[in-house]
Amino acid sequence: MTEQRQPAGDHGGLPSAFNPPGQAPERLEARRRRPPFQGWGTAVFGAVVTAVVGTALHSQNLYAEDASYPWGAAAALLFALAVMVWAGLNARNVLIAGLTGVLSYVLVGLMALAPGTEPLIVTGTSAAVELPIAVAGRIWIIGLVPATLAAMLVCIWALKPRPAKA
Repeated sequence: MTEQRQPAGDHGGLPSAFNPPGQAPERLEARRRRPPFQGWGTAVFGAVVTAVVGTALHSQNLYAEDASYPWGAAAALLFALAVMVWAGLNARNVLIAGLTGVLSYVLVGLMALAPGTEPLIVTGTSAAVELPIAVAGRIWIIGLVPATLAAMLVCIWALKPRPAKA
């Protein structure tokens, strides 16, 4: 019995003359794994920026007649979402977006607890009436969880491999 042999290489075993036109061989660089800690600096930087800017922004309220609208908390969450997506896409890793969100949540939690000093984020008071700043603080803290999940979904969608167009 005869055994057919084909040259080995990056072309699926076929010489380059046998590859269909427009179909490039898969590059080895695209399949290599990234180092395990690549992007962690981006995540830490993004988390610190998110926590500081979001905490400064979340307390902005719009007062109209007898109502209060916490537009600053919504803007802070939108900013946090944008930073998390940036971190994930910059590192080309969905988990970096999640790590940015988790670190942001930890830093914001520390700002809300502020052991030994006055907290930067008010989430509740002993007042009989619900204060608008407390509502904004709860929106900011609780809203980081869905913002992190949304950022990870956006990164999953954006980093998904696309089929090559002919």
